[in-house]
Amino acid sequence: MKIKSRLNTNEEEKAASNCGFCLTMKLSQIDISQEQKQLYDAFDDCLQKVKGKPFFEAFANEKIKHSMQVVGAGNLLLKNEKSFQGKNEEFFRLGKLVCLFHDIGRFKEIYLLSKNPSQHYNHGHFSYDMLKDLGYGDLRLLLPVKRHGELADALDNDAEFQQMSEGKDKQETRELYGLVKDADKIANLYLIKHDGRIFKDLFFECLSEEEKYAPISDAVWQHLQNKELVVHGEARSFSDRLIQILCFVFEIYYQPSYDFIIRHKLFDNLYAYLQEYCPNKEQAQFVQSYVDTYLQSKSL
Repeated sequence: MKIKSRLNTNEEEKAASNCGFCLTMKLSQIDISQEQKQLYDAFDDCLQKVKGKPFFEAFANEKIKHSMQVVGAGNLLLKNEKSFQGKNEEFFRLGKLVCLFHDIGRFKEIYLLSKNPSQHYNHGHFSYDMLKDLGYGDLRLLLPVKRHGELADALDNDAEFQQMSEGKDKQETRELYGLVKDADKIANLYLIKHDGRIFKDLFFECLSEEEKYAPISDAVWQHLQNKELVVHGEARSFSDRLIQILCFVFEIYYQPSYDFIIRHKLFDNLYAYLQEYCPNKEQAQFVQSYVDTYLQSKSL
């Protein structure tokens, strides 16, 4: 079925290819066109609700593009991650769907933000609820989507995950959780490098000129030193935000993700931005050396 303004299979592969991702024959034969339509229905609904608000229209268009890039990133990992070798078609299908649907709740979030930009919402929880409303019940899909935007222990602390019996389904839930978190990170990093995405989000838009050039906060600096993620709300300056993104490297699950970051030099532009916006240039240089040393330690 041809759907107006939707990406068909060839366009999906082209979008993935443009981001440096490639599909195996096995993956490309898994048809997710109907599920893709459900994602685009949520996107179209959002566009109608924010019509006439250019920033939020652009935000929604960016997120549908990002969703397809994450599918491409997920395909890269499904193809190249050694621990996925020998998995069956059901696992690969779930892998594609986890990536496709991870941000379906973003479109509800964008609409709500258009009404109240200062409010914080958990789009992963929106995604979980929307998928359940659409009739999806497999926790291997639902839980990684629900928790993908949170810290690493969010899945382990989830009540439904804790109630799952140890075995194949629970292990695959963990694997798919790592898959979508990695795919989300490397797709975001790729977009940040190639289309200036970091300057288009609400965080940057809402900062005053003084805040954009403010120092790295103590809390964010400590997270960097501890090699841990910076949680939402702790980034105050633009330098904080840049370090928050660089700290992605401390929560990577699969070797192909490290390889992709290194091969495409996805941190180089972030280092340059940090040199520009951080008032302490020696501190900015330390961050670059610190992150590069960690990244190189993960290189094969």
